[in-house]
Amino acid sequence: MDVMDTRMPVTLLTGALGSGKTTLLNRILSEQHGIKFGVIVNEFGELSIDHHLVVGTDEQVVELANGCVCCTVREDLLDAISRILKKQSGIEYLVVETTGLADPRPVAQTFLHEELCEEVRLDAILTVLDAANFHENLIRSGTTIDQILAGDILLLNKVDLVSDAMRHEIKEEIGDLNPAARLLETVNGEVDLRLIIDVDVHRGGVESENAADFAGAADLGSASDDALGGDFVSFAKLSATAKTGSHLSREEISSVSFTTKYAFDYERLGEFLESLPKNIFRGKGLIWIEGYDAQLLFHLVGDRSTATLHTPWPEGPRESKLVLIGQQLDREDLLARLDACLLKN
Repeated sequence: MDVMDTRMPVTLLTGALGSGKTTLLNRILSEQHGIKFGVIVNEFGELSIDHHLVVGTDEQVVELANGCVCCTVREDLLDAISRILKKQSGIEYLVVETTGLADPRPVAQTFLHEELCEEVRLDAILTVLDAANFHENLIRSGTTIDQILAGDILLLNKVDLVSDAMRHEIKEEIGDLNPAARLLETVNGEVDLRLIIDVDVHRGGVESENAADFAGAADLGSASDDALGGDFVSFAKLSATAKTGSHLSREEISSVSFTTKYAFDYERLGEFLESLPKNIFRGKGLIWIEGYDAQLLFHLVGDRSTATLHTPWPEGPRESKLVLIGQQLDREDLLARLDACLLKN
């Protein structure tokens, strides 16, 4: 008779910047499944924004900011998981959302650590793919291929934004890279959770005969203390600079973060966002606009951007947070242009 595995299952959620990982995570947390989730979110950049966008107040959300979890914050990941296990807070399932710049394979090795392997099991590496920016992501960074190769489940998201012919072409390319993975198509991360949660399909990374060709194309293109309140726990802030020789350095990917307690002028900010350089491929922010009581939620993915009213600002001082991620960024110019959008009088 088979012995039941009582270790805590873990889903490693990965995918390119802006592919829809947080949208999917919110769907997982919002479903009526009766499971108490713990969440670890890794963000690239010194500002934390994603944890503000994770729904639910009963879940414990741990933030690993200011680094890529595959190359700079793995010790913090190990520490965060250990602390969650020691708290015995009733968490039954753990979701780790990596930054979109992370190779999930070294992250997966964390769960084989002698301190964890008897208490947790990696249920699946779940890779979210952006159909609308699929080829751009392949060219921009080799980690997109790493994420596809590592995935036990591949979620092709935003299929509504591409033609049927393009969708079939993308599926064929994915199949060439990782034919063993379960491939699902989604819009806005809408998927039957029974297909992705507690499925016990992790099998380790796979390699493909075509992987080297895809990686070569990507390299060419990339030349250019505990609670602070509620259930949110923040761990060590690390250096904003990735390790020398890391994939981020090779691909010249960096972030520019901007915070301010002044309100933005609506028109000036709009002009700035519309004129962002093409080398910025991801942006996100919670912004205070003069005359509005709600936070403005800004998202930029590739050449598509949205700015929508979010939740009301909490009581007390308001602080805008904006992160821009791209290649060969002119930090000083971007900061100066953002500062010029503020109302300081």
